[in-house]
Amino acid sequence: MSNAIVVTSQSQVVTGVDQFSNGLSTYLTELGLPSSNVLVPVTERSRVINNLPEVINLVDSSQRTTSIYLSKFIAACGAGLFDAALNFIWDETVVNLRKKVVKFDLEYFYDSVVTDENRRNKLKDEEDLVKLDEWELVRGCHLTGILSDIGYKHLDYIRDMRNWASAAHPNQNDLTGFQLISWLETCIREVIGKEPEGPAIEIKRFLGSIRNNVLTASDAMHINAGIEHLPSDLGTSLLRTLFGMYTGNGVNAQLKNNIKLVCSTAWNISPDEVKYECGFKYATFASNGEIERRDSAREFLTVVNGLPFLPSDTLAVELSEKITNLYNAHIGFNNFHNEPSHARILDSYVSSTGAVPDSVRKAYVKTIVMSKIGNGHGVSSMAASYYDNMLQKFGESEIKEFASLVMDREFSSRIALSSCRNNYKALANYFLPRTTNQITIQAIQSINQATDQQLPNLGKDSRYQQLIASYAQ
Repeated sequence: MSNAIVVTSQSQVVTGVDQFSNGLSTYLTELGLPSSNVLVPVTERSRVINNLPEVINLVDSSQRTTSIYLSKFIAACGAGLFDAALNFIWDETVVNLRKKVVKFDLEYFYDSVVTDENRRNKLKDEEDLVKLDEWELVRGCHLTGILSDIGYKHLDYIRDMRNWASAAHPNQNDLTGFQLISWLETCIREVIGKEPEGPAIEIKRFLGSIRNNVLTASDAMHINAGIEHLPSDLGTSLLRTLFGMYTGNGVNAQLKNNIKLVCSTAWNISPDEVKYECGFKYATFASNGEIERRDSAREFLTVVNGLPFLPSDTLAVELSEKITNLYNAHIGFNNFHNEPSHARILDSYVSSTGAVPDSVRKAYVKTIVMSKIGNGHGVSSMAASYYDNMLQKFGESEIKEFASLVMDREFSSRIALSSCRNNYKALANYFLPRTTNQITIQAIQSINQATDQQLPNLGKDSRYQQLIASYAQ
């Protein structure tokens, strides 16, 4: 008969954990290895074990049977390896997000998150999802509506903690049981136990109809009505996808006809930056000798009256690439080390007057300001001089974009962090005496007067929105 102990209750688990810890400490000592500060205290592990049933019950029973990383999370918590447990929370979340992307619309997802044409062409099926950085996966799910605004903010924070406080890197950070169980609950509520809903589901239906049906003008009226009510971020992602579908090699005539019926509506609700992006892709096709794709891009831009958004010169194309490289370096892992070379190259493209093409100004200002205010852990010291040099060259047009940054969802999430918020206000004070535009002055004063709680939500304030909108009047 086996002498194995069958554990049937939480109290038995806690007792077993205590016995395991004592035995392991003795064994490590006998081996001449450190035994202190290897495992977290049993009291912390008990907090996780005692709260697990309620949290795990949030996951559908059929889904639990395949959630291998949740089992590993519990095992790591019981063993007292909280840094490893944090890794397993994140691994389960990443696996689940990839499954949601596959079930949702893979092509739409890739078109939304990867704007570099050469890289996009290498992403074909679900197996290629592993080629995306995890920050790209999370951001892409946000852009396509798979993740809500609040879900994105929570996951971006957990991802950051995973990078800085888990077993993924050497560290001496202490993680508590309540922190772990809270992060587990967040990942379950926002990802593992939640399916896309609302506008995201509508986009899936739109794309399914466009790809698989023969649409009539009447059908298109209903689709266009739905597109008009999409949030601007989802409209941006949809336009990228429609453009990508239309300009693919060997696209059949029926698919192109379907897209022609709806692309103008997607174009009209999208911001200028994605319209210029389509123009850049046209120029890329032309420079690469991709005649079929170039002609398809021109057809698309003609249909939506988008030919004025073609790039005026090579500098705009080059600047766009350099801005994207710096943005990716800043958002990605090990950013303090990777940013300086990209910042130096971008700075070399900006003239002494600071003038940049209209088509890249919004992305340029956002990237430089985000890099300058930091990511909550500081600013790349080796890149700071390049950021200061570019900020000194900001003119009236760039300062307007600076004042508009709080309208950007990603940027508003960034200034929810205290150090970033303080750095943003410091830049506002720096720019205030350099502008004579009364709208900009009022906007910057609003930024300076906003409380710590108000500033991240200032872009949602109707009065501020009206103020920024008056630029166009």
